[in-house]
Amino acid sequence: MGEVATIRAAAKGGVSRRRRHAALGLLCLPGLMALAPLEAAAQTATIGPEATARGVTVMTRQRPDYDPAGVRLSGFRIDSSLEAGLGYDDNLQPGRQDEKGDAFFTETLNVSANSFWTRHALGLTASQTSRQHFRESSLNWNDYTVGVNGRYDIGRASSVFGRYNYQRAHLDVDNFDVQEGGFSRPVPYDQHIFEVGGVAAFNRLSLKPSAEYRMIRYEDRISGEQREINSSNDYSSLQGELEADYSVVEGRHLLGLVRVQDIAYERSEQRGRDSFTWEAQAGFQYDFTGLWQARFTAGYRERSYDDPTLKNLSGPAFEGQLIMVPSQLTTVTFALQRTIEESIRASNVSYTRTLGRVTVDHEFLRNVILTGELRAEHRDYPERGTVTDGIALVGAQYLINRNMALLASYQHTERLDAPEGVREYGINQFQVRLRFSL
Repeated sequence: MGEVATIRAAAKGGVSRRRRHAALGLLCLPGLMALAPLEAAAQTATIGPEATARGVTVMTRQRPDYDPAGVRLSGFRIDSSLEAGLGYDDNLQPGRQDEKGDAFFTETLNVSANSFWTRHALGLTASQTSRQHFRESSLNWNDYTVGVNGRYDIGRASSVFGRYNYQRAHLDVDNFDVQEGGFSRPVPYDQHIFEVGGVAAFNRLSLKPSAEYRMIRYEDRISGEQREINSSNDYSSLQGELEADYSVVEGRHLLGLVRVQDIAYERSEQRGRDSFTWEAQAGFQYDFTGLWQARFTAGYRERSYDDPTLKNLSGPAFEGQLIMVPSQLTTVTFALQRTIEESIRASNVSYTRTLGRVTVDHEFLRNVILTGELRAEHRDYPERGTVTDGIALVGAQYLINRNMALLASYQHTERLDAPEGVREYGINQFQVRLRFSL
Protein backbone atom coordinates (compact mmCIF):
# COMPACT_ATOMS: atom_id res chain seq x y z
CA MET A 1 0.00 0.00 0.00
CA GLY A 2 2.78 2.42 -0.91
CA GLU A 3 0.44 5.09 -2.17
CA VAL A 4 -2.06 4.73 0.68
CA ALA A 5 -1.82 7.19 3.55
CA THR A 6 -3.28 5.96 6.86
CA ILE A 7 -4.57 8.46 9.50
CA ARG A 8 -4.20 7.68 13.11
CA ALA A 9 -7.47 8.39 14.85
CA ALA A 10 -6.63 10.44 17.91
CA ALA A 11 -7.60 8.69 21.09
CA LYS A 12 -8.84 11.68 22.97
CA GLY A 13 -11.66 14.18 23.05
CA GLY A 14 -12.26 16.85 20.47
CA VAL A 15 -9.45 15.86 18.11
CA SER A 16 -10.94 12.38 17.72
CA ARG A 17 -14.43 13.77 17.11
CA ARG A 18 -13.22 16.25 14.49
CA ARG A 19 -11.32 13.55 12.64
CA ARG A 20 -14.25 11.16 12.68
CA HIS A 21 -16.59 13.89 11.41
CA ALA A 22 -14.16 14.62 8.58
CA ALA A 23 -13.99 10.91 7.73
CA LEU A 24 -17.78 10.61 7.68
CA GLY A 25 -17.96 13.59 5.34
CA LEU A 26 -15.47 11.93 3.04
CA LEU A 27 -17.54 8.75 2.90
CA CYS A 28 -20.42 10.71 1.38
CA LEU A 29 -18.39 12.22 -1.47
CA PRO A 30 -18.56 9.36 -4.00
CA GLY A 31 -22.33 9.23 -3.64
CA LEU A 32 -22.67 12.98 -4.07
CA MET A 33 -20.45 12.90 -7.13
CA ALA A 34 -22.66 10.24 -8.72
CA LEU A 35 -25.58 12.69 -8.48
CA ALA A 36 -23.69 15.58 -10.06
CA PRO A 37 -24.09 15.33 -13.87
CA LEU A 38 -25.18 19.00 -14.04
CA GLU A 39 -23.23 19.68 -17.22
CA ALA A 40 -24.40 16.49 -18.97
CA ALA A 41 -26.55 18.06 -21.66
CA ALA A 42 -23.96 20.67 -22.65
CA GLN A 43 -21.08 18.21 -22.82
CA THR A 44 -22.94 15.39 -24.58
CA ALA A 45 -23.42 17.59 -27.61
CA THR A 46 -19.63 17.84 -28.04
CA ILE A 47 -18.84 14.12 -27.63
CA GLY A 48 -18.45 12.00 -30.77
CA PRO A 49 -19.95 8.51 -31.21
CA GLU A 50 -16.61 6.77 -30.49
CA ALA A 51 -16.52 8.40 -27.04
CA THR A 52 -19.95 7.01 -26.11
CA ALA A 53 -19.55 3.54 -27.60
CA ARG A 54 -20.57 0.46 -25.67
CA GLY A 55 -18.14 -0.33 -22.86
CA VAL A 56 -16.40 3.07 -22.82
CA THR A 57 -15.94 4.54 -19.33
CA VAL A 58 -14.92 7.99 -18.15
CA MET A 59 -11.30 6.89 -17.64
CA THR A 60 -11.00 4.91 -20.92
CA ARG A 61 -12.71 7.52 -23.10
CA GLN A 62 -10.53 9.01 -25.81
CA ARG A 63 -10.11 12.78 -25.73
CA PRO A 64 -8.32 13.73 -28.96
CA ASP A 65 -7.80 17.33 -27.86
CA TYR A 66 -6.07 16.27 -24.63
CA ASP A 67 -4.65 12.75 -25.13
CA PRO A 68 -0.86 12.64 -25.65
CA ALA A 69 0.01 11.95 -29.29
CA GLY A 70 3.09 9.81 -28.61
CA VAL A 71 5.84 9.24 -31.17
CA ARG A 72 5.49 6.72 -34.01
CA LEU A 73 8.70 5.02 -35.09
CA SER A 74 9.02 2.01 -37.43
CA GLY A 75 5.79 0.28 -36.45
CA PHE A 76 5.99 1.25 -32.78
CA ARG A 77 4.34 3.95 -30.72
CA ILE A 78 6.51 5.44 -27.98
CA ASP A 79 4.80 7.06 -25.00
CA SER A 80 6.41 8.71 -22.00
CA SER A 81 5.38 10.87 -19.07
CA LEU A 82 7.06 12.57 -16.13
CA GLU A 83 5.03 13.43 -13.04
CA ALA A 84 6.39 15.46 -10.13
CA GLY A 85 4.92 17.29 -7.17
CA LEU A 86 4.73 17.88 -3.45
CA GLY A 87 2.72 16.25 -0.69
CA TYR A 88 2.23 16.15 3.04
CA ASP A 89 1.75 13.16 5.35
CA ASP A 90 0.60 13.89 8.92
CA ASN A 91 1.49 10.45 10.40
CA LEU A 92 4.64 8.99 8.92
CA GLN A 93 4.97 5.99 11.24
CA PRO A 94 1.46 4.92 12.23
CA GLY A 95 1.10 2.80 15.32
CA ARG A 96 3.59 4.77 17.40
CA GLN A 97 2.78 7.09 20.27
CA ASP A 98 4.60 10.09 18.76
CA GLU A 99 2.81 11.04 15.56
CA LYS A 100 5.14 12.90 13.19
CA GLY A 101 4.27 14.61 9.94
CA ASP A 102 6.48 15.70 7.06
CA ALA A 103 6.30 17.10 3.55
CA PHE A 104 7.71 15.11 0.66
CA PHE A 105 8.66 15.38 -2.99
CA THR A 106 7.28 12.68 -5.29
CA GLU A 107 8.23 11.82 -8.85
CA THR A 108 7.06 9.22 -11.39
CA LEU A 109 8.52 8.39 -14.80
CA ASN A 110 6.88 6.08 -17.37
CA VAL A 111 8.21 5.03 -20.79
CA SER A 112 6.69 2.45 -23.14
CA ALA A 113 7.10 1.30 -26.73
CA ASN A 114 4.30 -0.83 -28.19
CA SER A 115 3.86 -2.14 -31.71
CA PHE A 116 0.76 -1.39 -33.77
CA TRP A 117 1.15 -4.20 -36.28
CA THR A 118 -1.97 -5.80 -37.77
CA ARG A 119 -0.83 -9.20 -36.41
CA HIS A 120 1.37 -10.14 -33.47
CA ALA A 121 2.57 -7.65 -30.86
CA LEU A 122 5.72 -6.59 -29.02
CA GLY A 123 6.05 -4.15 -26.14
CA LEU A 124 8.70 -2.68 -23.85
CA THR A 125 7.94 -0.84 -20.61
CA ALA A 126 9.90 0.97 -17.91
CA SER A 127 8.71 2.98 -14.93
CA GLN A 128 10.17 4.57 -11.81
CA THR A 129 8.56 6.17 -8.75
CA SER A 130 10.28 7.77 -5.79
CA ARG A 131 9.41 9.69 -2.65
CA GLN A 132 11.88 11.96 -0.85
CA HIS A 133 10.90 13.36 2.56
CA PHE A 134 12.12 16.78 3.62
CA ARG A 135 13.21 15.73 7.12
CA GLU A 136 12.62 11.99 7.62
CA SER A 137 15.04 10.67 4.99
CA SER A 138 14.98 7.15 6.49
CA LEU A 139 11.46 6.76 5.04
CA ASN A 140 12.52 7.57 1.47
CA TRP A 141 11.95 4.92 -1.19
CA ASN A 142 12.62 4.39 -4.89
CA ASP A 143 10.68 1.77 -6.89
CA TYR A 144 11.19 0.86 -10.54
CA THR A 145 10.08 -1.70 -13.12
CA VAL A 146 11.32 -2.85 -16.53
CA GLY A 147 9.54 -5.35 -18.71
CA VAL A 148 9.09 -6.90 -22.13
CA ASN A 149 6.03 -8.67 -23.56
CA GLY A 150 5.05 -10.25 -26.83
CA ARG A 151 2.14 -12.01 -28.53
CA TYR A 152 2.13 -14.36 -31.52
CA ASP A 153 -1.23 -14.69 -33.30
CA ILE A 154 -2.35 -18.09 -34.61
CA GLY A 155 -5.35 -18.07 -36.88
CA ARG A 156 -8.29 -15.75 -36.29
CA ALA A 157 -8.74 -15.87 -32.51
CA SER A 158 -5.92 -18.00 -31.07
CA SER A 159 -2.56 -16.74 -29.83
CA VAL A 160 0.33 -17.35 -27.44
CA PHE A 161 2.06 -14.74 -25.31
CA GLY A 162 5.02 -14.28 -23.02
CA ARG A 163 6.22 -11.54 -20.71
CA TYR A 164 8.99 -10.79 -18.25
CA ASN A 165 9.04 -8.07 -15.58
CA TYR A 166 11.66 -7.06 -13.07
CA GLN A 167 10.29 -4.98 -10.19
CA ARG A 168 11.96 -3.14 -7.35
CA ALA A 169 9.23 -2.46 -4.79
CA HIS A 170 8.71 -2.08 -1.04
CA LEU A 171 6.38 -2.77 1.86
CA ASP A 172 5.44 0.56 3.43
CA VAL A 173 5.45 1.35 7.13
CA ASP A 174 1.63 1.33 7.26
CA ASN A 175 1.69 -2.39 6.39
CA PHE A 176 0.63 -4.47 9.42
CA ASP A 177 3.38 -7.05 8.79
CA VAL A 178 6.02 -4.31 8.79
CA GLN A 179 4.64 -2.82 12.01
CA GLU A 180 4.43 -6.17 13.81
CA GLY A 181 7.93 -7.06 12.63
CA GLY A 182 9.28 -4.02 14.45
CA PHE A 183 10.55 -2.28 11.31
CA SER A 184 10.61 1.53 11.31
CA ARG A 185 11.49 1.91 7.62
CA PRO A 186 10.07 0.62 4.33
CA VAL A 187 11.13 -2.96 3.54
CA PRO A 188 12.50 -3.18 -0.05
CA TYR A 189 12.36 -6.31 -2.19
CA ASP A 190 12.94 -7.43 -5.79
CA GLN A 191 10.66 -9.48 -8.02
CA HIS A 192 11.41 -11.40 -11.21
CA ILE A 193 8.18 -12.42 -12.96
CA PHE A 194 8.06 -14.78 -15.96
CA GLU A 195 4.72 -15.60 -17.58
CA VAL A 196 3.65 -17.58 -20.63
CA GLY A 197 0.18 -18.42 -21.84
CA GLY A 198 -2.21 -18.45 -24.72
CA VAL A 199 -5.74 -18.52 -26.05
CA ALA A 200 -7.16 -21.48 -27.98
CA ALA A 201 -10.53 -20.71 -29.58
CA PHE A 202 -12.98 -23.46 -30.62
CA ASN A 203 -16.14 -21.75 -31.94
CA ARG A 204 -17.94 -20.55 -28.79
CA LEU A 205 -15.39 -22.02 -26.37
CA SER A 206 -12.05 -20.39 -25.55
CA LEU A 207 -9.41 -22.01 -23.34
CA LYS A 208 -6.83 -19.73 -21.72
CA PRO A 209 -3.92 -21.60 -20.09
CA SER A 210 -1.09 -19.68 -18.39
CA ALA A 211 1.90 -20.31 -16.14
CA GLU A 212 3.75 -17.80 -13.96
CA TYR A 213 7.06 -18.15 -12.13
CA ARG A 214 7.84 -15.45 -9.57
CA MET A 215 11.00 -14.96 -7.48
CA ILE A 216 10.78 -12.59 -4.49
CA ARG A 217 13.97 -11.49 -2.74
CA TYR A 218 14.02 -9.19 0.30
CA GLU A 219 16.94 -6.88 1.07
CA ASP A 220 19.02 -7.13 4.26
CA ARG A 221 20.01 -3.74 5.68
CA ILE A 222 22.25 -2.29 8.38
CA SER A 223 20.89 0.54 10.55
CA GLY A 224 23.52 1.79 13.00
CA GLU A 225 24.57 -1.24 15.01
CA GLN A 226 21.46 -3.22 14.09
CA ARG A 227 21.09 -5.46 11.07
CA GLU A 228 17.71 -6.19 9.53
CA ILE A 229 17.61 -9.78 8.28
CA ASN A 230 14.81 -9.83 5.71
CA SER A 231 16.25 -12.39 3.28
CA SER A 232 14.89 -15.25 5.41
CA ASN A 233 11.54 -14.45 3.76
CA ASP A 234 12.84 -15.07 0.21
CA TYR A 235 10.68 -17.49 -1.76
CA SER A 236 9.72 -18.57 -5.26
CA SER A 237 6.21 -19.18 -6.55
CA LEU A 238 5.08 -21.30 -9.49
CA GLN A 239 1.43 -20.85 -10.49
CA GLY A 240 -0.61 -22.49 -13.22
CA GLU A 241 -4.07 -21.44 -14.37
CA LEU A 242 -6.64 -22.66 -16.86
CA GLU A 243 -9.69 -20.55 -17.68
CA ALA A 244 -12.58 -21.72 -19.85
CA ASP A 245 -14.79 -19.08 -21.48
CA TYR A 246 -18.02 -20.15 -23.19
CA SER A 247 -19.83 -17.46 -25.19
CA VAL A 248 -23.61 -17.86 -24.90
CA VAL A 249 -24.29 -14.77 -27.03
CA GLU A 250 -22.20 -11.69 -27.70
CA GLY A 251 -21.37 -9.99 -24.40
CA ARG A 252 -22.58 -12.90 -22.25
CA HIS A 253 -20.12 -15.58 -21.18
CA LEU A 254 -19.93 -18.48 -18.74
CA LEU A 255 -16.56 -18.80 -16.98
CA GLY A 256 -14.68 -21.51 -15.15
CA LEU A 257 -11.12 -21.47 -13.85
CA VAL A 258 -8.70 -23.67 -11.95
CA ARG A 259 -5.47 -22.46 -10.29
CA VAL A 260 -2.66 -24.27 -8.53
CA GLN A 261 0.33 -22.65 -6.81
CA ASP A 262 3.50 -24.06 -5.29
CA ILE A 263 5.55 -21.82 -2.95
CA ALA A 264 9.10 -22.81 -1.94
CA TYR A 265 11.28 -20.82 0.50
CA GLU A 266 15.00 -20.40 -0.19
CA ARG A 267 16.35 -20.90 3.34
CA SER A 268 16.47 -24.49 4.58
CA GLU A 269 15.24 -23.45 8.04
CA GLN A 270 12.11 -21.99 6.41
CA ARG A 271 11.17 -25.06 4.36
CA GLY A 272 8.32 -25.86 6.71
CA ARG A 273 6.58 -22.76 5.30
CA ASP A 274 6.54 -24.29 1.80
CA SER A 275 2.95 -24.66 0.64
CA PHE A 276 0.66 -25.91 -2.10
CA THR A 277 -2.57 -24.10 -3.00
CA TRP A 278 -5.41 -25.13 -5.28
CA GLU A 279 -8.66 -23.40 -6.14
CA ALA A 280 -11.62 -23.81 -8.47
CA GLN A 281 -14.08 -21.06 -9.42
CA ALA A 282 -17.03 -20.61 -11.75
CA GLY A 283 -18.98 -17.55 -12.77
CA PHE A 284 -20.04 -15.28 -15.61
CA GLN A 285 -19.22 -12.19 -17.63
CA TYR A 286 -22.31 -10.22 -18.61
CA ASP A 287 -23.05 -7.02 -20.51
CA PHE A 288 -26.41 -5.58 -19.41
CA THR A 289 -27.46 -3.31 -22.32
CA GLY A 290 -24.09 -1.56 -22.23
CA LEU A 291 -24.99 0.37 -19.07
CA TRP A 292 -24.01 -2.44 -16.69
CA GLN A 293 -21.03 -4.75 -17.17
CA ALA A 294 -20.20 -7.47 -14.68
CA ARG A 295 -17.63 -10.21 -14.24
CA PHE A 296 -17.78 -12.46 -11.19
CA THR A 297 -16.37 -15.86 -10.23
CA ALA A 298 -16.61 -17.72 -6.93
CA GLY A 299 -15.49 -21.06 -5.60
CA TYR A 300 -13.21 -22.69 -3.05
CA ARG A 301 -9.49 -22.38 -2.20
CA GLU A 302 -7.20 -24.43 0.08
CA ARG A 303 -3.54 -24.00 1.08
CA SER A 304 -1.59 -26.77 2.85
CA TYR A 305 1.91 -26.53 4.37
CA ASP A 306 4.84 -28.91 4.53
CA ASP A 307 5.06 -28.33 8.28
CA PRO A 308 2.24 -30.42 9.84
CA THR A 309 2.10 -28.07 12.85
CA LEU A 310 0.95 -25.19 10.62
CA LYS A 311 -2.80 -24.90 10.19
CA ASN A 312 -4.04 -25.19 6.61
CA LEU A 313 -5.97 -22.24 5.19
CA SER A 314 -9.18 -22.88 3.30
CA GLY A 315 -12.43 -21.14 2.49
CA PRO A 316 -14.37 -19.24 -0.17
CA ALA A 317 -12.52 -17.73 -3.12
CA PHE A 318 -14.03 -14.98 -5.24
CA GLU A 319 -13.17 -12.07 -7.50
CA GLY A 320 -15.48 -9.74 -9.33
CA GLN A 321 -16.12 -6.33 -10.82
CA LEU A 322 -19.29 -4.42 -11.70
CA ILE A 323 -19.13 -1.31 -13.89
CA MET A 324 -22.20 0.92 -13.96
CA VAL A 325 -22.68 3.87 -16.34
CA PRO A 326 -25.58 5.96 -14.97
CA SER A 327 -24.79 8.70 -17.50
CA GLN A 328 -22.27 9.34 -20.24
CA LEU A 329 -20.30 11.53 -17.83
CA THR A 330 -20.23 9.24 -14.78
CA THR A 331 -18.84 5.75 -14.21
CA VAL A 332 -19.28 3.76 -10.98
CA THR A 333 -17.07 0.70 -10.40
CA PHE A 334 -17.51 -1.93 -7.68
CA ALA A 335 -14.77 -4.52 -7.12
CA LEU A 336 -14.36 -7.41 -4.68
CA GLN A 337 -11.60 -9.99 -4.18
CA ARG A 338 -10.52 -12.63 -1.65
CA THR A 339 -6.99 -14.08 -1.76
CA ILE A 340 -4.34 -15.80 0.39
CA GLU A 341 -1.11 -13.80 0.78
CA GLU A 342 2.34 -14.51 2.21
CA SER A 343 3.40 -12.78 5.44
CA ILE A 344 6.96 -11.70 6.29
CA ARG A 345 6.49 -12.82 9.91
CA ALA A 346 7.34 -16.42 10.77
CA SER A 347 4.54 -16.55 13.35
CA ASN A 348 1.97 -15.95 10.59
CA VAL A 349 3.11 -17.64 7.41
CA SER A 350 0.05 -16.60 5.40
CA TYR A 351 -3.13 -14.62 5.87
CA THR A 352 -6.46 -14.27 4.10
CA ARG A 353 -7.10 -10.87 2.56
CA THR A 354 -10.50 -9.56 1.44
CA LEU A 355 -10.59 -6.34 -0.58
CA GLY A 356 -13.59 -4.20 -1.51
CA ARG A 357 -13.69 -1.01 -3.55
CA VAL A 358 -16.20 1.45 -5.01
CA THR A 359 -14.96 4.18 -7.35
CA VAL A 360 -16.87 7.05 -8.93
CA ASP A 361 -15.33 8.87 -11.91
CA HIS A 362 -17.11 11.97 -13.16
CA GLU A 363 -16.31 14.09 -16.21
CA PHE A 364 -17.13 17.51 -14.76
CA LEU A 365 -15.80 19.20 -17.88
CA ARG A 366 -14.24 17.67 -20.97
CA ASN A 367 -10.80 18.27 -19.44
CA VAL A 368 -11.67 18.06 -15.72
CA ILE A 369 -12.04 14.55 -14.25
CA LEU A 370 -13.17 14.08 -10.64
CA THR A 371 -12.68 10.84 -8.73
CA GLY A 372 -14.00 9.58 -5.40
CA GLU A 373 -13.13 6.18 -3.98
CA LEU A 374 -13.83 4.07 -0.90
CA ARG A 375 -11.75 0.99 -0.16
CA ALA A 376 -11.71 -1.57 2.61
CA GLU A 377 -9.13 -4.24 3.36
CA HIS A 378 -9.67 -7.03 5.88
CA ARG A 379 -6.79 -9.34 6.88
CA ASP A 380 -7.33 -12.52 8.86
CA TYR A 381 -4.18 -13.86 10.56
CA PRO A 382 -4.69 -17.39 11.96
CA GLU A 383 -2.40 -16.80 14.97
CA ARG A 384 -2.84 -13.04 15.48
CA GLY A 385 -6.41 -11.96 14.80
CA THR A 386 -7.94 -9.61 12.26
CA VAL A 387 -6.94 -6.22 10.88
CA THR A 388 -9.34 -3.92 8.98
CA ASP A 389 -8.41 -0.69 7.19
CA GLY A 390 -10.81 1.76 5.54
CA ILE A 391 -9.59 4.20 2.90
CA ALA A 392 -11.30 7.24 1.38
CA LEU A 393 -9.84 9.19 -1.53
CA VAL A 394 -10.86 12.22 -3.56
CA GLY A 395 -8.91 13.46 -6.56
CA ALA A 396 -9.09 15.70 -9.59
CA GLN A 397 -7.31 15.85 -12.95
CA TYR A 398 -7.14 19.07 -14.95
CA LEU A 399 -6.02 18.31 -18.51
CA ILE A 400 -4.32 21.51 -19.64
CA ASN A 401 -3.37 20.31 -23.14
CA ARG A 402 -1.95 17.21 -24.84
CA ASN A 403 1.31 17.46 -22.93
CA MET A 404 0.40 18.82 -19.49
CA ALA A 405 -2.01 17.91 -16.70
CA LEU A 406 -2.43 19.05 -13.10
CA LEU A 407 -3.42 16.45 -10.49
CA ALA A 408 -4.50 16.87 -6.88
CA SER A 409 -5.59 14.28 -4.31
CA TYR A 410 -6.46 13.82 -0.66
CA GLN A 411 -6.38 10.40 0.97
CA HIS A 412 -7.56 9.27 4.39
CA THR A 413 -7.15 5.79 5.87
CA GLU A 414 -8.51 4.65 9.19
CA ARG A 415 -7.45 1.49 10.99
CA LEU A 416 -10.92 0.35 11.98
CA ASP A 417 -9.98 -2.88 13.74
CA ALA A 418 -6.75 -4.39 15.11
CA PRO A 419 -5.71 -7.22 17.45
CA GLU A 420 -5.67 -6.56 21.18
CA GLY A 421 -2.66 -4.47 22.20
CA VAL A 422 -2.25 -2.85 18.75
CA ARG A 423 -3.15 0.82 18.42
CA GLU A 424 -5.71 1.93 15.89
CA TYR A 425 -4.55 4.93 13.88
CA GLY A 426 -4.89 6.97 10.74
CA ILE A 427 -3.07 9.22 8.28
CA ASN A 428 -4.04 12.23 6.18
CA GLN A 429 -2.13 12.74 2.97
CA PHE A 430 -2.33 15.57 0.44
CA GLN A 431 -0.64 15.68 -2.96
CA VAL A 432 -0.39 18.12 -5.88
CA ARG A 433 1.45 16.98 -9.00
CA LEU A 434 2.18 18.22 -12.52
CA ARG A 435 2.42 15.71 -15.36
CA PHE A 436 4.28 16.22 -18.64
CA SER A 437 3.53 13.73 -21.43
CA LEU A 438 5.03 13.07 -24.83
